Amino acid sequence: MSPSYPVETVTEGKATLLVPRLDPDAEEHIQQQRSQAPVFYNTVMKTNRDTAVLALRAYQRKKSRNVQVCEPMSGSGVRGIRLILEAGEVNDMVLGDLNPSALSLARENAKLNGVSDKIKFRELDANLLMALHSYPFGRFDYIDVDPYGTPTPFYDTAIRATKNHGMIALTATDMPPLCGVNARACIRKYGGRPLQGEFCHETALRLLASSFIRQAAIHEYAATPLFSYYADHYIRVYFRIDKGARRIETQLNQFGFIKYCPSCLHRFPSMENAPERCECGEEMNIGGPLWLGELSDEAFLGYMIEEINEAPHISGTKAESIMKLARGEIGFPVTFYDIDKICKQVSVKSMPTQDAFSAIKTAGFKAVPAHYGTRTLKTDASISDLFQVFNRFKA
Repeated sequence: MSPSYPVETVTEGKATLLVPRLDPDAEEHIQQQRSQAPVFYNTVMKTNRDTAVLALRAYQRKKSRNVQVCEPMSGSGVRGIRLILEAGEVNDMVLGDLNPSALSLARENAKLNGVSDKIKFRELDANLLMALHSYPFGRFDYIDVDPYGTPTPFYDTAIRATKNHGMIALTATDMPPLCGVNARACIRKYGGRPLQGEFCHETALRLLASSFIRQAAIHEYAATPLFSYYADHYIRVYFRIDKGARRIETQLNQFGFIKYCPSCLHRFPSMENAPERCECGEEMNIGGPLWLGELSDEAFLGYMIEEINEAPHISGTKAESIMKLARGEIGFPVTFYDIDKICKQVSVKSMPTQDAFSAIKTAGFKAVPAHYGTRTLKTDASISDLFQVFNRFKA
């Protein structure tokens, strides 16, 4: 049955899709039109879906059977359809949505791509859908939770509906609370205080990770971040969940705080949240409790990058760039630095990115580009070391 609203045909990955037609000449901004459309489809989130394809392909490397997949908020069905078409042996998919228009369009898109026989459609609230699959033989290998805003209301049912050693992907788009604009909202939703500053997107990832790891621990699962990133005003983390009290104890030892001085940019991780004055004399801001462990797993990210060979349409995309940069960040201290922020702090003209990296490495420190921005980096140098390096560029 054709939709009762104007649609257009688009291509994403290997999928051909019917989506609501937007008017570029309308007074409303395109993003506003998307949010008001009968069914939500956001082209900006293609990178998010590209990474889902590669993550599920990487996950299936150790599986010799068909995997069960659930997307409880499917919208137009684009993600689920792409996973069937592009992510290997996926023949058992559940797509849910509480919006009947979305589910109707998702059914049409499934027919259009010849995958209707592999999908079960459920017109249900996301939490109810996952709760109905929380019994031993009804659980999924992979659940993708991509809501508007925070994913925290879906943690509990997603964990209960996922198999041991399964994978859960979480997207959060509520960046103002996570980046410190509304600290109280962040504390309510994620259980930790955010930090405003140049590295706020990393602390956002660490707050999301800590909140989910704690919730998984309640169910006797250790949740391990496999791949975490920030892009296009959202954050995303892929977790593997494994039963075991010993694993959980190891993870809980990696929770702590980040202390940060916005005056001189000094920062460091701490296991204590006691007030502290910076070396410059200013009171330090404290973020957390949050996850201080690795945000990505090197082996898993390596598998994801290798899987691009089997999904060449993702080669050269933003997703590939983010994955490679995130892999390079592994092993470096928490937080990243912004080159322009340091230049401003030491009153040096903004310098080319490569000159900054060269100077840091010449001074004997390690440094790699970070995925958070084109002028961001991770290094084992302290802020005091970086000031000394950048001071050499003064006229």
